Amino acid sequence: AKQDFVPADVKKLKDMSGLPVIVKGIQSPEDADIAIKAGADGVWVSNHGGRQLDGGPASFAVLPSIAAAVNHRVPVIFDSGVRRGNHVFKALASGADLVAIGRPVIYGLNLGGAEGVKSVFDHFNKELAITMQLAGTKTIEEVKETKLI
Repeated sequence: AKQDFVPADVKKLKDMSGLPVIVKGIQSPEDADIAIKAGADGVWVSNHGGRQLDGGPASFAVLPSIAAAVNHRVPVIFDSGVRRGNHVFKALASGADLVAIGRPVIYGLNLGGAEGVKSVFDHFNKELAITMQLAGTKTIEEVKETKLI
């Protein structure tokens, strides 16, 4: 029989593992609040590549409202389509505390092993630095305070 994951499972997982639990797949402020009240140590805004629900919201579109609802109670992690340094900038400026990079890292690993992964992160860091300079920001905290139009 199939069993659904319910909010009480967050505490159960924390108690069993002794580890922090981050709930991934958050797509609304209400879900973020439910996860936090259930004991989540972080929320991960993601639509899992959009493969689960055709027509679901883009993660980036819901990020600002989720970040506002979380209001710094726990870290907000964001992924979904991050392919450039300016995407990292936009996610941070929209409320993310951490930005996860998936496919580009896997491509780098496939093409060049550990050096390929390092190259991907170096490229992201270079693009992020350029975007920060263009926006007049010197620190990640200043990026987080940037208002996107």
